[in-house]
Amino acid sequence: MHEQWNECEGQIVGGNYPLRRLLGGTADSAVFLTEISGPEPKDAAIKFIPADRPTADARLAFWKRAIDLSHPNLLTVYDAGRCRLGDQDNIYVVMEYAEENLSEILPQRALSAEEVQDLLKPALDALVYLSSKGLAHGHLKPSNILATENCVKLSSDAVQAVGAQTEIHRLRDTYDAPETFSGPVNAKCDVWALGITLVEALTQHAPPLSADPLEDPAVPASLPPLYSEIANYALRRNPKQRWSVAEIAARLHLAPLAAAAAAASPAPQPAVAASPVSVPLSPEPAIPLARLKPAPVPIPPRASSRPQSDAPLLDRVLPIALGAAVLVGLVFALPKISNFREQSTSRSTVSTAEPSVPQASTSQVSESQAASMPPPEQSTRSATDGRASEKPAEPPLSASPAVLRMNPDGSSAAKTSGDVQGHNQVLDQVLPQVSPKALATIQGTVRVVVKVGVDAAGNVTDSKLDTPGPSKYFAGLAEKAAQQWKFSGAEQDGHGVPSAWLLRFEFSQSGVHASSQQSTP
Repeated sequence: MHEQWNECEGQIVGGNYPLRRLLGGTADSAVFLTEISGPEPKDAAIKFIPADRPTADARLAFWKRAIDLSHPNLLTVYDAGRCRLGDQDNIYVVMEYAEENLSEILPQRALSAEEVQDLLKPALDALVYLSSKGLAHGHLKPSNILATENCVKLSSDAVQAVGAQTEIHRLRDTYDAPETFSGPVNAKCDVWALGITLVEALTQHAPPLSADPLEDPAVPASLPPLYSEIANYALRRNPKQRWSVAEIAARLHLAPLAAAAAAASPAPQPAVAASPVSVPLSPEPAIPLARLKPAPVPIPPRASSRPQSDAPLLDRVLPIALGAAVLVGLVFALPKISNFREQSTSRSTVSTAEPSVPQASTSQVSESQAASMPPPEQSTRSATDGRASEKPAEPPLSASPAVLRMNPDGSSAAKTSGDVQGHNQVLDQVLPQVSPKALATIQGTVRVVVKVGVDAAGNVTDSKLDTPGPSKYFAGLAEKAAQQWKFSGAEQDGHGVPSAWLLRFEFSQSGVHASSQQSTP
């Protein structure tokens, strides 16, 4: 039929639609320019598919259903029906005519980052609308991203119902997700197609697919970081690891669109990336209590089982007993203190005692927090745009105050040498850098736990997500920040040893909170 499509020009379909010009055709389909009559006739496009396909009836039903779809970023469907052209029965759909599509632009030039931003928002908006109707686009690619009157629109003729069996009426192409023809229709297939299209829009080439069925496509390193991240998470072969439309919208800081996307997909999606999306959160604690060492806490005084009449006697005896214990301790400690002073006189540098400073809270931190500078003789960290950089220096003989950026009011507090006590302490913690817009999309609290390995010197050597939480976006930020923490190092039998810590991050609209718990030794 491919060669016969040209012969159909000039015919009238359904008594209303003249075939003015063939716009494109294959052996299985064709699109003509037509017009819709009325007081002000307007151009339209009419597409034909052979009616003898097994899925033709289902496709025609969807085209008729698409007539009721109404969204500014979807091509309008005007009519659908059956007809005969030449010696073949066909089904047809009449839809809004677009002047150009993305596949006509990319051979000439790649899009700029700003143009891609202008393309992604309407495309995501249309996908969210379809999801709210229980539909998926089904075949997103550059030729189905069109422009009409300076408005970006997606085609409507390939729309399918989520959960239905995929229609197989064409050859597989690079825009088809790995699971496209092996399972029911799902919105994650559109995310894969959007990722391929995103890379092609910025480079003029779709990313190559590996022959290894388990290997994700390689995203070019030349992409801007934001779009590289989106493409990497959109092009996961495993749909459970692939970002959703809501997560992509959130990463682009399109908070209302992200919220609408989350509301349009009531079925819970497996959490991956991350991302700042309004999702229902688990009320369970981030770290099972059985896995944590109990933090040292003051032991409250036990209620006395003696009669109240004995209380005055205890009040007199207890101070005397405590005084005697202190006196005995001094008797045994004085010789050791004397020895230490004698050894210290041979050293070239002796640090002076620092005044005691109240210890910073370890439960809450705000995003806008700034780092305080430690004394110059200590290794320093300077805060620039929220990122810490280290300048190695010769350590003093006694511990200098360690700065903890943990105060909710944005100020810094220092631990004195008496607080640090040399080992098993957090010297510096770095908080994830999250924009206020991203935090504003959170409902409740997003909890992430990162397990880090620490060498004997107190440096983080490895990290992994222990509890990733519902968003891979926040999980990635937490793990990146955890890798920059600094510890005083652990010690056993007088020797420095590696240790492991569980670092807990809590993200909410009020900011970022952090706490830590040593797990080994």
